[in-house]
Amino acid sequence: SAYKFSTIAKNISQNKVQNPIYDDNEIKEIIFGCLLGDGSLEKSINSKNARFKFSQSLKAKEYFLQQYLLFKPYFTDNYNYTNYNYLDKRTNKSYSTLSFSTKALPLFTMFYDLFYLNNNKKIPDQENLKLLTPLALAHWIMQDGSFHKNSKGIYLCTDYFNSSDTLRLATFLTKNFGLKCTTPKAPKGKINTTGEEKNLRIYISATSLVQVQTLVFKHMHPSFLYKIGL
Repeated sequence: SAYKFSTIAKNISQNKVQNPIYDDNEIKEIIFGCLLGDGSLEKSINSKNARFKFSQSLKAKEYFLQQYLLFKPYFTDNYNYTNYNYLDKRTNKSYSTLSFSTKALPLFTMFYDLFYLNNNKKIPDQENLKLLTPLALAHWIMQDGSFHKNSKGIYLCTDYFNSSDTLRLATFLTKNFGLKCTTPKAPKGKINTTGEEKNLRIYISATSLVQVQTLVFKHMHPSFLYKIGL
């Protein structure tokens, strides 16, 4: 049952490795998952290669630092991440954002060609979604996932992708992982890169929750287990 999995998972998580080591293919899967979430790529006019940029709020610092160490081989010498503080004038609240940016490298250019068209982020075609593995899904959920306590399902915030991209992702999750997905409209006022309002989100049904937990648990940072209902 979901309760039994939850109990076992919480016990195991106490001994979870904080900074796991990944091979080259797994690094690509993590990059893929990040690009579905909070990661982005930047390619200047005068550069033949792209750089990877990643940011998180201060409350996700433990996960951010794990990512920072993971991407350390791609930084310039003596590089350190930045901590940006700003005041939201609408709420009069202060926020802190942690961010890093890599060197421009062929590895990231490969992903730029998959994910960007006319400088706007898009979702790769069906053939190129093969890097959306359980590891990639875990990072996508950690960054853009939200567990709904009442329905016991998981929302993936795909607001800024166009509708056809979101539908393609939902279809992939269903066909490859057997997850029951729907695509409800995002809250009013969300506008994506193509100017569409009320774009779609992916909702993974509660009936697939234990399946999601089984797929991604070992890849989740302990601080984000709540995003899969644990």
